[in-house]
Amino acid sequence: MAKINHANYMMQLGEYKFSVSTAAFQKLQFNTEYRWKDLESQTDKNSPVKQFIGVGEQTLELDGTIFPQLVENGLKQLDFMRDEATQGVPLTLTYVEESGKSSPSVGRVLGKWVIKSINETRTLFLNDGIPREIQFSMRLSRYDGNEGNK
Repeated sequence: MAKINHANYMMQLGEYKFSVSTAAFQKLQFNTEYRWKDLESQTDKNSPVKQFIGVGEQTLELDGTIFPQLVENGLKQLDFMRDEATQGVPLTLTYVEESGKSSPSVGRVLGKWVIKSINETRTLFLNDGIPREIQFSMRLSRYDGNEGNK
């Protein structure tokens, strides 16, 4: 049986790679809103007619945990994420997923996204104040606008 080589990261946002050796996420939630406009109509019922006017905001929320003593630059991983956010530009998001017959680890480009927020909670402190666990959450919003000359 052939050995299957998987990608060494779970997802990439800009230059930052989410992985077991950096910051692994345990929860990934996609949200999509759909826009409907109420139109007045003369019907026997009082409910307005609805017209679909397009896809609304698309967001992605992920939650994860970093164990600083187990990963390289463990205490700096959220700083690396924040560095991506402070660029002030939309970032390409790619997601690794399993594909049945072709290459075992296939990247799926999810388009351009912006970082809306990064939250962190440090717990289980050692005597010197270094946490043994850092929980984080990140909220992204899909960017479909014009990037200009960037």
